[in-house]
Amino acid sequence: MGEKKHVRADFVPGHYQFATDKGSSFVIGPESAPYDYLLGALSGCLFKTFEELAVKMRISWEHISFEVNGSKRDEVPTTLEEVSIAVQASGVENQQKFLKAFEMATRYCSIYQTISKVSRMSWSADFL
Repeated sequence: MGEKKHVRADFVPGHYQFATDKGSSFVIGPESAPYDYLLGALSGCLFKTFEELAVKMRISWEHISFEVNGSKRDEVPTTLEEVSIAVQASGVENQQKFLKAFEMATRYCSIYQTISKVSRMSWSADFL
């Protein structure tokens, strides 16, 4: 069996949050929607997966940003219909290795793979 994961969520009037066992705390804002958290989790998982591969492949960069866009289905259940990820990276010495590592990250990222079961996924990368 794999590594166990756990969060604790607390909801009191005016303050909602969840926290990890490692001490990270995330406030659930009053204007936030569930899909905001899903797309944020996708970007975090995809980056951390990429980062692990980049270390192994000795890929360096100065700054990476993701613009993640999703559109929901109108039919119930209103899962995501399409997700696109626009990556911008600066300070990349070897763009081909970067692209290879990112493509691998999309195959290994569990959240990307989970969402891909119900949604069309696409990504692109621009180097600054």
